[in-house]
Amino acid sequence: MAGIFLAIILILIVGIAIDLLIFSPLERAVLRRRGLLTKA
Repeated sequence: MAGIFLAIILILIVGIAIDLLIFSPLERAVLRRRGLLTKA
C-alpha cells in the first residue's frame, strides 16, 4: 500500500514539474505571440 501512495506522489511531482518547465513557458510564448499577454 505504501508503494501505491509513493507512486501517486511521484506522478504528482513529475506532472507539476512538466507543467512548470514545459507548458507554462510554452503558454506564455503563445500568448505573447498573439498579443494577449498583459505585462504584470
